[in-house]
Amino acid sequence: MTHARARQRRSLSSPGTPVVRLSPLALASLVVLGLPAGPALAQDAQDTQSVVVTGIRRAIETSVAIKRESTSVVEAVSAEDLGKLPDISIAESLARLPGLTAQRVNGRDQVLSVRGMAPKFGVTLLNGREVVSTGDNRSVEFDQFPSELINGAVVYKTPDASLASQGLAGTVNMSTVRPLDFRERIISVGVRGERNSNGAQVPGSSATGNRLSVSYVDQFADNTVGLALGFAHLDSTSQERYFKHWWWGNSAIWGGAFRGLENTDPSKAPHTLQGFETGVTATKQVRDGALAVLEFKPNKDIRSQVDLYYSKFSQDAQGRELQADLGPNWSGDGTPGHEANGGPIYSNIKTQLIGNDRYLVGGRVTNVDPRILTRYGQRDDNITALGWNTEANLAAGWKGVADLSWSKAKRDELVGEAYASATTLGGFDFVANPNGGFSQFTPLGNYGDANNIQLRGLSGWGNLNGVGQAGSLSPIHVSDELKSLRLGAKKDLEWGVVSGFEGGVNYSQRSKDRNSTQTIYALKNGTTCVGNDVCQPFPAGLLQSPVNMAFSKVPGLVSFDMMAAINAGLYNSGVVNQSSAPGRIWGVDEKVTTAYGKVDLDFNAGVPVRGNLGLQVVHANQSSTGLAWDANANAATPMTFGTSYTDVLPSLNLVAELQPSLLMRFGLAKVVARPNMDDMRAGFSASVATSGQDLGKWSGSGGNPFLEPWRARAIDISLEKYFGKRSYVSVAGFHKKLANSIYVEDFQFDFTGFPNTSGTTPISNIGKLTAPVNGKGGHVAGHEVTAALEGNLVSPMLDGFGIIASYSHTVSNLPGTANDGKAALNRSLEGLSGEVYSLQGYYEKNGWQFRVAQRYRSKFVAEVRGVWIDKSLSAIDAEKITDLQLGYSWESGPLKGVSVLLQVNNLDNTPYKTALADDSSTSTPLRMMPERYIEYGRRYLLGVNYKF
Repeated sequence: MTHARARQRRSLSSPGTPVVRLSPLALASLVVLGLPAGPALAQDAQDTQSVVVTGIRRAIETSVAIKRESTSVVEAVSAEDLGKLPDISIAESLARLPGLTAQRVNGRDQVLSVRGMAPKFGVTLLNGREVVSTGDNRSVEFDQFPSELINGAVVYKTPDASLASQGLAGTVNMSTVRPLDFRERIISVGVRGERNSNGAQVPGSSATGNRLSVSYVDQFADNTVGLALGFAHLDSTSQERYFKHWWWGNSAIWGGAFRGLENTDPSKAPHTLQGFETGVTATKQVRDGALAVLEFKPNKDIRSQVDLYYSKFSQDAQGRELQADLGPNWSGDGTPGHEANGGPIYSNIKTQLIGNDRYLVGGRVTNVDPRILTRYGQRDDNITALGWNTEANLAAGWKGVADLSWSKAKRDELVGEAYASATTLGGFDFVANPNGGFSQFTPLGNYGDANNIQLRGLSGWGNLNGVGQAGSLSPIHVSDELKSLRLGAKKDLEWGVVSGFEGGVNYSQRSKDRNSTQTIYALKNGTTCVGNDVCQPFPAGLLQSPVNMAFSKVPGLVSFDMMAAINAGLYNSGVVNQSSAPGRIWGVDEKVTTAYGKVDLDFNAGVPVRGNLGLQVVHANQSSTGLAWDANANAATPMTFGTSYTDVLPSLNLVAELQPSLLMRFGLAKVVARPNMDDMRAGFSASVATSGQDLGKWSGSGGNPFLEPWRARAIDISLEKYFGKRSYVSVAGFHKKLANSIYVEDFQFDFTGFPNTSGTTPISNIGKLTAPVNGKGGHVAGHEVTAALEGNLVSPMLDGFGIIASYSHTVSNLPGTANDGKAALNRSLEGLSGEVYSLQGYYEKNGWQFRVAQRYRSKFVAEVRGVWIDKSLSAIDAEKITDLQLGYSWESGPLKGVSVLLQVNNLDNTPYKTALADDSSTSTPLRMMPERYIEYGRRYLLGVNYKF
């Protein structure tokens, strides 16, 4: 292979190149691998190559070229045309790529997993620069990026030393348009309307929305100046209905009792649902995104570009909920003389045997205390990213690169709830669903009649000056700022096997802060109603129309606006749960310097081989601020800690051309993923024991500012067979051996400088801290099979048809770690879905476009928002999501440039489901029972685009 050809390949696969869409993924690849490469097939391929194509097939063609020419293992996605990526956000497009999948949040694809690893193990770049996040950690929330403003993205599954920042799982590089790559003015306008099939679930909400996008590209001054402008507006609504089972258990095992049930013999007592909540939530989402790119190329030696990206995303959520505690009475265990004298009373019961355990699935329950909750959420996110990149040809064939960038993200959020109830106890006729789906609890009273319902303060949930908590409001503020400077140089060489060199240094400085508190509300004029609680009638004008929750057999539920109630002056307020501040108020600062070098390789070892050998030396200096909570003094003290470390990260990528259309890839590298920022917080709850066997000893819990990254040694191998320009099959395998991991454990910690108001002199400043620590061992491994097949490779009659499919299987084993933060053996990695597949069929010809796509991921454990705004891990069930797209484009005549598009997202209304273990079950392992069941509905979109 000549060095000229190697240079051509490098230009096609460079990290900054805007990438094209790998239209999702086709047929059973093992079958395709057996396709012959005989004369007929070759002739078809030649015929295909002579045809100029656009739209879906052009996107596939370009993405296949990017994959084929790259020296790394990559996947790619791009717009079919300027501003025409059809998805709500770039996350949905990326989630269809081989080995990638998305996690839904409020019905939207928000964060991505690469090769079965949680979002925290990946890194996201925008135009080659690491990008900030409005989330609590590093993981980018991709729904902040409108698909209309992103021209493409490439996912690096193996490292490239020239990338500014890289992850352990992979690196996603999103690219915006470069105006001088076009040779004409282009203007594109798109308008779409949408509707949610669930309808308006909350009074005052809407089931309809709209999208508007405008893109403009032009060149000036004899194509030496290019300008690109883009704007994308989203006004969408999420309408969800849900049922949450609190937990299931056989209370007889623990000594609890229910009137109306067997309580003395655990083998006969039924497993019961211990509580539930069911409700609806309507979320109005308004996102405005803007992009500006100014490019200057006065001559062949200089090319400079300034790009600005801005996104503002506002979400307003209103929820209405009915919940009830169905836990047992603990005053007696049901034996003679020790009968229960309180708690739920059951009658007309029905049970179902699951394995060896009997579950209560129907009947009537009375003597319970249902509550009505109004939930409120408001979130405003802003992201600004500004970058300036210049390339200049220097003396002796060198090219210099300078890149300066700044980005900032800000999130302001309010999460709240307010309570109401009947003034007497109630009950339900119920059908509990132990197999998943909506359970149904029909109230015995009318909870939709405001004459039966009042505002309520719940003394069991907290109190303010002795008055029960009637609501709460938690403000959350997150700020993330990143500055970086990159200087580099590269040169084509002809030094034996070395065909080029690239090297330089990248410096970044990042600061992230999080602050959240909790305020509770108590009724000013409440009167005693149930137990020690207080109630107060609704004032005039506060009530809304009742909510109908027929899906859970609740015909009507009183509805009121929480913020209107607060603004009406009905409550006193006060800040509470200050002891939680160490986990909620913190800051992390990082200074990372990366020196890198890479030599391109081009040689013959019996077959042509190309690739690169790279090295990154990464030095990180991190410091954390937080609060140390002193339980004895009921006060917090500011704390600051930090550390530094250096990683040496070699990488090798080789591509052997076994045949002109058959490639084998090999990758070997050391990779890292820096810790979650909240795990690095200098926030602690700590004290000196004043009695017992630990008298005089320090102990505490919190973050760990001294954490070092996840580290792994990775090996990749793949085999790829290409058929023409738009068809290929590939089989890939990878193995990552973890040398350093992170999990929660007890370890020795120096408490010097911590406040001690216990009155007890500590034996030593060295004590026990429960916090994230670095561990050793474990692995992640898997294989991927991908195929893209055009119909005309089989028969000319199938011209225009195509099918694209991928399947990946991933396993992990982390000895000494656990997803629940406790030491255990042989546990899976957080976020791991063992099986992921994507299947898509399409047709594109004579202006018509049709595409149906389905993606699947098996069950996994992931981080979600838990109770009281803090994060927790949740077991999320497998899900299969199908999307449909039908369009037509006028290719000639007076309507040339006009296209119409009909989309249906979540065609099967796939629910979001989670599960939790029944700790009292007799099965091994413990039986997983349904927890959350949420339906987000189908989203219908109809729109028109005009390009001129």
